[in-house]
Amino acid sequence: MKKYTTIIVLSLLVFGCGSKKNTTDTTPPPPTNETTELLSFKFNESSGQTINETKTNATFTINGPLGSAERIAGVEGNALRTNGFYGWANGKTNISYPTNKVCVTGWIAPSAFPVQRKDLDQLSDNTNASIFSNVNPNTNAGVALGIDQYGRIIAQFKVGTEIVNIISDQQIELKKWSFISLNINTLSGLASLYLNGVKVKGIACPFGNISWDTNATVYIGKESKVKTIAGFDTNGLTGAIDQVSVWAKDLTDAEIQTQYTKVSPSIPNLKIPIADRYANDNHRPKYHLAPSSAWTNESHGLLYIGNKYHLFSQRNFNGPYLEHINWGHYVSSDLVSWEEKTQVLWPQPGFDEVGIWSGHAVIKNGQPYIFYTGVNKARAAIGLATSNAPYDSWTKNGTPIIAAVPSNIPNADFRDPFVFQNNSDWYMMVGTGLRSGTSRGGLFLYKSTSADFKQWSQQGTMLEGNPTADGTGEFWEMPIYYNFGAKSIVLINKLPNANALYWTGSFDGAKFIRDNVVPERLEVVNNLLSPSIHPDASGNLTAMGIIPDGVNSAKHKQQGWAHVFSLPRVWTLVNNKIKQVPHPNLLQLRGTSKNFTNVSFDQNSSNVLNGANGTQYEIVATINPGTATKVGFSLNKNLAIGEQTLIYYDFTTKSFVVDRSKSSVLPDVPLSNQSGSYELPVGNINWRIFVDASVIEVFVNEELAFATRSFPSVGSNQIDLYAQGGTATATNLKIYNIQGGGTASVSKIAEQKEDIIHPVVYPNPSSEDFNFKFSNIAKPTAVAAYVFDITGFPVKRIEKLIDAENTVIKWNGYMDNGMKAREGVYIIKGFVENDLFDAKIIVE
Repeated sequence: MKKYTTIIVLSLLVFGCGSKKNTTDTTPPPPTNETTELLSFKFNESSGQTINETKTNATFTINGPLGSAERIAGVEGNALRTNGFYGWANGKTNISYPTNKVCVTGWIAPSAFPVQRKDLDQLSDNTNASIFSNVNPNTNAGVALGIDQYGRIIAQFKVGTEIVNIISDQQIELKKWSFISLNINTLSGLASLYLNGVKVKGIACPFGNISWDTNATVYIGKESKVKTIAGFDTNGLTGAIDQVSVWAKDLTDAEIQTQYTKVSPSIPNLKIPIADRYANDNHRPKYHLAPSSAWTNESHGLLYIGNKYHLFSQRNFNGPYLEHINWGHYVSSDLVSWEEKTQVLWPQPGFDEVGIWSGHAVIKNGQPYIFYTGVNKARAAIGLATSNAPYDSWTKNGTPIIAAVPSNIPNADFRDPFVFQNNSDWYMMVGTGLRSGTSRGGLFLYKSTSADFKQWSQQGTMLEGNPTADGTGEFWEMPIYYNFGAKSIVLINKLPNANALYWTGSFDGAKFIRDNVVPERLEVVNNLLSPSIHPDASGNLTAMGIIPDGVNSAKHKQQGWAHVFSLPRVWTLVNNKIKQVPHPNLLQLRGTSKNFTNVSFDQNSSNVLNGANGTQYEIVATINPGTATKVGFSLNKNLAIGEQTLIYYDFTTKSFVVDRSKSSVLPDVPLSNQSGSYELPVGNINWRIFVDASVIEVFVNEELAFATRSFPSVGSNQIDLYAQGGTATATNLKIYNIQGGGTASVSKIAEQKEDIIHPVVYPNPSSEDFNFKFSNIAKPTAVAAYVFDITGFPVKRIEKLIDAENTVIKWNGYMDNGMKAREGVYIIKGFVENDLFDAKIIVE
């Protein structure tokens, strides 16, 4: 069956079609005959799970769980918000559709463009996320108008036995109202699309009668076809719809212009109402960065520029499943409170038409550059994008900077560029799976040959794995290179069984020379992946990764979001190992605390912390293991239903253990245990544990880190100590209540921080006994701080209560390990109540 898809480049001239109204013509356009309006959807209902079609009074049902329907301010009154995999409306109408002439009009404000399924849809099978569709998927009778996966206006209709598709050449804007229209006249054999009152595409269509199915379901906000992935509908619109009409005539250009100019819409507020939407979600974190909705995974491109932190990540805005990947964008002034911005990159026709996959970002001479993996139906290529302040929109290079994988080196794939500087040269490494001989991971190496990063020379492989000897799997993705000075690291995420591993060594301009064959694990228990790194405002190497949910599709569909970012961490290299500590800015999250000293506990103990409980908190504890063979914590505990998550160190097996076997009685959540071997030195164990709903991040002895997920029932929130085989003692333990942080919602934009306080330091320089004097202290005020060495590693924790009579805190020049601080520059950084302070210290 022939499809009419002829593109008429000069359609305005060939068909004599109208164009944008001449601004010098003062003749008013003829009024539209309202009696020709067959269907009209105003969406002005204030609540409820239905909408009303005002011409026939037909009731349409909004798809989704009861109470899930959302409205926003529209072009006039309210508008219907749709969320990709739910939120559209459907119903039936009892009207006679016109035989030869029809027009469909409506307003649309997309948050993202709809999904085209990478492995299930042909490129010619365009998605039509319709503002109106009554197409019978079996016979194709009916009319549909919407946008495709690239944001182009798209329409479909049927004349006799012929199916007609028409697609505009230009893309509509994200997060702005656009007025789109479809005109069909089968007596003259013309069909046209309009954007904001102006004709943007015209094609020839067959003469004859328009085919309709009067019994077909009408969809508002979704294509009529059934297209799914993992139980998610993939062809719904993500955004908002308003003022949709079907007319029993083809409107003139002047009439379409009149419909467009009837209203003057403001910028739509498409931010997700986080507080309302997730009010009953006890598993959603509040101070960890998480997507406002739908899907996120690999973080990349952490930058600090213009006094702001920018983090990018893989995003599908259409639902919590992996497909049609964009680059999401988050901005923060402190690495703690984040605001989600409009995505900066998304698929467009060409080499990245299927997805914008992972990559990296760098700053060169004050100019930021994004390097990304562009995916089409064949193989990946490397793309480039640039931006100017405030870095909210980015411009892609028109063609890939590396168009194809090296043909002379057999490989399985090619993705995830990471760019770094070595002396005066810039290099790019790209993850791959090598297939000459033993299947193994590897890194292709490229060298920049142009100042604008558009030309690169292939340099072979920078590093190759040997799975038998080093356990690094068959493929490497999301690589990282960083030079700490005396040593450099290369970190890879190996597949299968994803794990972040790294080597220390040196780069000679062609190869990375490893110190050891077997890499180190980044996490002592593997549940954090794909970290992104960048120095913070103070020069501390800061990392953020992704902590997967580990749940199934049913749970993701229920909660409406997928995956969480780690808290920011400071990395240092000590004795050829990466040490990870919580970023000092996290101190500002601390609220009131409960304090305990010298608490003894054993396997028969319960509730030794006197009913301590919470869902958002930080534990800081020093535990003497005594005679216990297992020592740690029982979190998310509820004896009444038998729920608890155990996190402990096992001295018998010399390993950290996360016991989730009784973590939840709920379905569709992970219950598997996790562990990682590590031999702790004899003595006390220092713990910092951050619990945020379903997220748990653990830091041990200011060097080790791991993360996990736990999905308890509502009310399972008790905090307790855990021991087996003997008696242990918590010599000092504090539980800080935490509020704030996370992703900004509609009503809560990240607050502007006041200027940093700089206390007077005396004597300075000195060899010991530093004093830090604060001013304007009128009441008892808590001070919490760390002293950091020049590499950003915390060497001394300081906590004290000051008041109007005692405004000084002291540091005697000794570190927490009992050794005297060596000569050099140190920084003290922390909080006086909720105000950030820092000061430079010079140790003689």
